[in-house]
Amino acid sequence: MSGGDGGGQNTVTQVQQIPQYEQDFSAANQNLAQSLGSQNYPTYGAPLIAGQTPLQQQGQTMATGAATSWQPALGAASNVASHALSNDPVAAASPFIDAGAGTIAGGLAHDPANPGVISSYMSPYVGAALAPQITALQTQLGQEHQNIARGATGAGAFGDARQGAYDSLADFYGNQSLTGLLGAGYNTAYTNALQTALGQEGADIQGGTALGNLGLGRAGAGIQEQGVGLQGASTFGTLGGLDQSLGLTGANATYTAGQQQQQQQQQELNTAYQQFLNQVNWPFQMLNVRESALSNSPYNIATAVTLPQGNAAAQGFGGTTAALSTLAGLFGGGGGGVNFGGSGGTVPQRLQ
Repeated sequence: MSGGDGGGQNTVTQVQQIPQYEQDFSAANQNLAQSLGSQNYPTYGAPLIAGQTPLQQQGQTMATGAATSWQPALGAASNVASHALSNDPVAAASPFIDAGAGTIAGGLAHDPANPGVISSYMSPYVGAALAPQITALQTQLGQEHQNIARGATGAGAFGDARQGAYDSLADFYGNQSLTGLLGAGYNTAYTNALQTALGQEGADIQGGTALGNLGLGRAGAGIQEQGVGLQGASTFGTLGGLDQSLGLTGANATYTAGQQQQQQQQQELNTAYQQFLNQVNWPFQMLNVRESALSNSPYNIATAVTLPQGNAAAQGFGGTTAALSTLAGLFGGGGGGVNFGGSGGTVPQRLQ
């Protein structure tokens, strides 16, 4: 600003006057920041990650065991199935069926309509029963001729016609008896042979049928046994799968319980670590609060006015006074006044 008739100039100077307590507070903040900045990297000694719980380890062990628990049942199923398949029902029945077929074939070979078969059955009877009777009859006829010869000798008719007539008559009756004996004997032999052939044939057919039925029974039993074996093998396989499934279910339940424990432990570790971080960050947070308080705290701005020297000041008193009044109005003139002394004067003002 300028004022007065003497050509002198007025100078207005504004300076910031920071209170001493603010300066002390700022210095303390700088010292605190320097102290915090010189600290070593904070080390957290407690664990950060929760390890596996015993239940989790137990669940893993159970799962490992369950993964191979099916092997014994599968081995048993394989053995039972192999044994069942090794017992071939056809092979077990074949000997009986073959024997039955052979017996039936042998029975059919004793066909009563076959003369050779009847003859073979008649021969034993003829040889054992009829032949001795024929021999006895022939012996009796010979004795009869001897008696006729003795009688003719005694009568003096040996070798004549009378002896010949008696001999012829004896032969006639002898042949007649022999014919009857042979007829009855062969009839009996044929009847016996026929009955024997029929009986043998029936017995062979019945025996062969029985053997065939036995073979079929063995085949049925073998098939049933094989089915039971295969069913047992299937049951073993099913039990093996069920054992594994139940084992894995139990293992999963155990592991899940252990996992919940691990999660709880992890939350506790996270909370402890967060508390550690809060403690580490607390001084820095407080420093920020202090810095914020310092930056938001008002401080004084002082204004000084320098007036011209000598008579120029007196001559321009009216103008200078007006200027000071203007400054006082600008800066809010509370609590200060105009002072003159020495070669110049200073007008202090306070701006809140």
